[in-house]
Amino acid sequence: MFNINNNHRVYINTNTEHNPRIVIRLNDKVILSDSYNVNNPKVIIKLKLYNNLNFITYLSEYGRVAVLEWLKNSGLPLKYDEYALYSASQKGHVAVLEWWKNSRLPLKYSEHTLNVASENGQVAVLEWWKNSELPLKYSQWALYLASAGGHINVLEWWKNSGLELKYNGDVLYWASRFGHINVLEWWKNSGLPLKYTIDAMNWGSSNGHVAVLEWWKNSGLHLKYDENVIKYCCIEALEWWEKSGLLLE
Repeated sequence: MFNINNNHRVYINTNTEHNPRIVIRLNDKVILSDSYNVNNPKVIIKLKLYNNLNFITYLSEYGRVAVLEWLKNSGLPLKYDEYALYSASQKGHVAVLEWWKNSRLPLKYSEHTLNVASENGQVAVLEWWKNSELPLKYSQWALYLASAGGHINVLEWWKNSGLELKYNGDVLYWASRFGHINVLEWWKNSGLPLKYTIDAMNWGSSNGHVAVLEWWKNSGLHLKYDENVIKYCCIEALEWWEKSGLLLE
């Protein structure tokens, strides 16, 4: 949904042909327009979509390189923010990222760009950024989100990238919280320092991931948990704890 001005909104149906309709709100009345093809230059000019941050984000998110190129060469003002590169990275559009790099426009991005690529399993995007010769911005959330999403390929990419690996005791927590035994196993076998706190088993228990609890029990790692491990857990997890033979305070 793009806000054109205070009275108009353009709705894009991303499941069909990306043909939005304008909703005009006048007092208590709503007027719905015909559909528009927002990839058409005439429509872009008529609706002044070029003057909208969300429109440039939309073009980047859906890989509309030709429209971006037309806009750049049109002489029209081009409004955009960091969500253009963020959305392209999120959806895996390497061609869009390459276009932005070669556009000679100021590049706007933050640590969230590589983080969201990691969250969505976009290894090709991560590789593009690494080879782009642009300053790399990322945080510990890159590995957290990859672990939370179960993306072994992303974790493997980061391990082999030669880049600094940023993480602390929360990394196994995210894998445990979302039930990703394959991620826990990857970290255990990665050769990297294992960092975890009581939150890993506590949240695995709270979310009812009995298989995660079983993995921890059999992992050979030092088990960390406290009384909260059974305070908020479901019946299945509680039954597991009763049969586990582990000490509970």
